[in-house]
Amino acid sequence: MKIIGPIAGIGSRLKPFTLSKPKAFLTVAGKTVLDHILEKFSNTFDPNTELILIVGYKKRQIIDYVKKNYADKFKLTFIEQIPRGYSNNIPFYWGLGEAVYLSNIRFKKQHFETKEQDKREGALIFLGDMIPIDEYSYFMYRYFESDIDGIITVMEVPNEDASSYGVVTVDENSIIQSLVEKPKEFISNLAIAGPYAFSNSATIALFENIKYYLDQKSDTTKEIYLTQSLQDLVDKGFRIAAVKLKKGILDFGRPSELLNGNRYLLTQNSVKKEDFPKLNITVDKSFLKNPIFIGENTKINNCVIGPYVSIGENSYIENCILENSVIEKRAQLNNIITTNSIIGSDVMVENISKDYLIIGDKSRS
Repeated sequence: MKIIGPIAGIGSRLKPFTLSKPKAFLTVAGKTVLDHILEKFSNTFDPNTELILIVGYKKRQIIDYVKKNYADKFKLTFIEQIPRGYSNNIPFYWGLGEAVYLSNIRFKKQHFETKEQDKREGALIFLGDMIPIDEYSYFMYRYFESDIDGIITVMEVPNEDASSYGVVTVDENSIIQSLVEKPKEFISNLAIAGPYAFSNSATIALFENIKYYLDQKSDTTKEIYLTQSLQDLVDKGFRIAAVKLKKGILDFGRPSELLNGNRYLLTQNSVKKEDFPKLNITVDKSFLKNPIFIGENTKINNCVIGPYVSIGENSYIENCILENSVIEKRAQLNNIITTNSIIGSDVMVENISKDYLIIGDKSRS
């Protein structure tokens, strides 16, 4: 099985942070979002698994980082998604559908003696800003042990919020009957969460479906969505099961969701005082309330930190009261009182008492 990761887009909902780095490089609970995703994969798949990353915006940052940190954990392939245009020097793309299609060069149509072989030569597709809380082994078991051609993970959402998602309807065996992108009228509360897994046969058919829409695109086309191509897959008779995530998913696509994800991840892995010496963390005249994360070589003086605060490495925090916030690398904060805030890397700010701060990388005040 090959893993496909479409991570070319800028992540416009996370500006200003994504003006200087890819959205998958935002740091929460001591790791980038991409690290959280790939480490889960490395716990489930063997090192011979091919990881195909579709890159575009800030591609060099992604390629260099992944090669440095994951070359021994996956067989790496990088494919560039070419921008369809620029707005204020920021690229925009044809969307998730095209990004998935670009990986077709790494697949070939084959004849298999068994359905199990067909599945093992298939694809798993993940989204660069969403992390399932469940282990991948949970839904991969359903994929391999059921008489299906693929799975799409879903999560239950409140009925009143369903119109904001792509949703599916299913039969009594959880086999998908229809997929609708942001329905105007309520049809289901099962929202598509990603990731997806498909047999080789279903993957090849999906590529063919997407190519049909790519061939139809015009100057007025804004984006090639994946949902319609998945519906075409169902209409062609492929049995695709909806697998409901038991624990849900962490969505890092918006600032508020990033803070929620940070809260959850910190409850799973909070920093311990006994780790301070080996991480060169200095804390003086301060009160720390777990769960929190503090990166190495960080100094904290005369502060109240926590709960739910993530502070990146090489930071200096003085005279601050911080709660439920993400502070990225090399931040220098003095006399800051805030909660529900996101402060970027290489920031130097002082004398602010305000909640819901959004401060981009390299800001000064």
